[in-house]
Amino acid sequence: MDDQTNNPLGGHPVEDDYDDRQRRVLRFWLQLVRTSRRIETEIGARMQKSFGVRFVRFDVLSQLYRAPDRTLSIGDLGASLLAPSGNISSLLDRMEADEMVQRVPDPTDRRRYLIRMTKQGLDQFHHMAQANAEWVSDAFSNIDDNTLERLHSELSSIARNANKRAD
Repeated sequence: MDDQTNNPLGGHPVEDDYDDRQRRVLRFWLQLVRTSRRIETEIGARMQKSFGVRFVRFDVLSQLYRAPDRTLSIGDLGASLLAPSGNISSLLDRMEADEMVQRVPDPTDRRRYLIRMTKQGLDQFHHMAQANAEWVSDAFSNIDDNTLERLHSELSSIARNANKRAD
């Protein structure tokens, strides 16, 4: 059987064109993405079961918690989210109706609004953050502290390299 039969696009399978380093890097990257998605899915399921909210709501509160005055523009909030937000305006509408966040006029531009965490949002965030920290710790419980530090350093280096290439 020739490659034409095995590969509907004809020619050699793409993998044959990769050198050993490219294969190792691709395997690592795919494992990293799969692992990240798996952990995110698990944490999201726990967040839904324990607090009745999707992970993206926790993510919004987490980003606001770290922001100066617990306030961000909608654009900055959307750019900082870890979880896909879908329609951020609809999400914020629901969170505002649940009194987790409020829209406040931007003092530098009367046409814009900022998103601010409310006291109720802060209270719920504290409960969710503690549980989230425990769940994430559980996900990495088989890795010792030295390895965690090394992996963090290596991933930070990869992120810096990716950022340089994006600029």
